[in-house]
Amino acid sequence: MSIQPWTILFSLSIFLGSLIIILLIAPLFNRKYSNGLLAAYVFCHVLFGIHNILLSEGLMVKVPYLFRITKPLTYAVVPLLFLYVRTVVLQEIRLRKWDWLLLLPALFHFIELLPFYLMDIEQKRTLVNNFMSDMNRGLKHNEGILPPYMHPVILGVFNTVLIVWCYRLISMANRSAGKALAQNITQIKWLKFFTTANAVLLVALVLHMLTFAYLSWNVYWITSLEGAMLMIAIGTAIFFYPKILYGFQVKTLGLEAGEKVAEPLMETQSTPSTIPSGRKEDYLARIIHCLQDKQAFLCHGYSIKMLSEETGIPYTHLSMVINQEFAMNFNELVNSYRVDYVKKLMKQPDAGQFTFEALAEKAGFNSRTTFSRAFSQFAGCTPREYARTLQIQKSDP
Repeated sequence: MSIQPWTILFSLSIFLGSLIIILLIAPLFNRKYSNGLLAAYVFCHVLFGIHNILLSEGLMVKVPYLFRITKPLTYAVVPLLFLYVRTVVLQEIRLRKWDWLLLLPALFHFIELLPFYLMDIEQKRTLVNNFMSDMNRGLKHNEGILPPYMHPVILGVFNTVLIVWCYRLISMANRSAGKALAQNITQIKWLKFFTTANAVLLVALVLHMLTFAYLSWNVYWITSLEGAMLMIAIGTAIFFYPKILYGFQVKTLGLEAGEKVAEPLMETQSTPSTIPSGRKEDYLARIIHCLQDKQAFLCHGYSIKMLSEETGIPYTHLSMVINQEFAMNFNELVNSYRVDYVKKLMKQPDAGQFTFEALAEKAGFNSRTTFSRAFSQFAGCTPREYARTLQIQKSDP
């Protein structure tokens, strides 16, 4: 039995997709929420690839209960792309309250296809044979309750809106994320590439739908092969440039990795260049009281917006005071307090029973990477080196 040439392409996309998923859930990256969304996106494409191999090799007739099992996921791929781009740009650490609404079309399509999924095996086998004889009939999607050709139209409009919104977020990041830093330049290029690749696939699908009746081509195989090539391109980009999984370099953004702060990034309000000295002293006292006395920095995901609300200082004035009086940005200021707090914890008699991750979490850090980088910046050594210094001091007579 000869293997169809496109089966090789599908197999390669499945292999690369599986490796990407393993990489994304590996300990090195598993604390980044955005990478979990990317893993879900890739997982959908892996399932598409498996489904396509069963069709291309004629195996679907033997397992007809798997036919169209991945169909609802076509409504989930671009929403996952959008959520991934947004969490990277805004550095969110969890979904928003209403984000689940983006996955409602996928759920509705699954419910719509339930009668088909519960159909008798022989009836499904007949449908598979009919589909294999004319794959363009798949554009009708007539196994559900909607009229023929409605799903491609809904998908096209729905996905177009989300992709346009992705470009808006990337444009915002391009203006705000510190283009002078190589890591941020790479990150923005990756987001542009990722979004554009999906946009090209969407445009190609629309063109195929509009012209298949005139050009007599197999739309299903063409779009499936384009999807496989998209997966291969994404996999190649990630393996050659793994730093894209680290996100933006937060020093320029003034945020801590994993922090949900949309408002400061989008701040466009013009502000006065100076603050009256009397008011500045009052602002400074409020900041110190909130961070030093109340230890507000212990809150995970603590943001400049939260500090602004707690101190009653306008965000723009708050940012200016921090920059002028502390000679650092908000992220650095909060991390300096957190590092001092960890150093105090490490001097406690029971410090040995805690791991560095536990100490970092107690201090409000969201990841070990951020903790290690901040500790080295403000303590002048790594956490392990500092711990060894404490042990030496304790052992000295």
